[in-house]
Amino acid sequence: MLAEYAALRTEVDRRATVQWNVLALQLTSAGVIASLAFSHASDIALLLVIPLLSYMLGSRYILHDFHLKLISRYIRDSLSARLGGHLAWENWKISQITPDTGPRGWLTPAAWNLLHPTRLAFEGVAWLSLLTAALAAAYSWRDNAPAWGLILGFALLWILGALGAYFLHRSFNRSAGT
Repeated sequence: MLAEYAALRTEVDRRATVQWNVLALQLTSAGVIASLAFSHASDIALLLVIPLLSYMLGSRYILHDFHLKLISRYIRDSLSARLGGHLAWENWKISQITPDTGPRGWLTPAAWNLLHPTRLAFEGVAWLSLLTAALAAAYSWRDNAPAWGLILGFALLWILGALGAYFLHRSFNRSAGT
């Protein structure tokens, strides 16, 4: 059973590393895409790629978070019980992160709310790029509207990006238990 525990801890370490790599990829790719979009006014539609990318990478991040919680619960509820309660880390960690008294604060590591930095890196960046793309398109098309096909394509991509950002929002809420 201790070998199983060691294997599970290795899996936790691996998934946590992958999670941080996904976060780094999100920040890097969003920055590169935004830089390319802002380099030329005609490339502003590139911002519509960011919400789709945020949805895909954010979903990967949440999936690893789910599996990390699942492994933690298995160690706490199953493996520790079979070892006579000698694996106390998971129970101790839970007691320290989520005390039984009072609600969790908004700006604490345990609060998976809208202001959580990781959540902002995925969901916030998606909404910001959608807002920026819409404002930039409205500004640049104010005097010289492009062909209706371009406007329709832009609108469809914008709606698809908004749907991706919305579903990412729901996934974060579900992961947080809210």
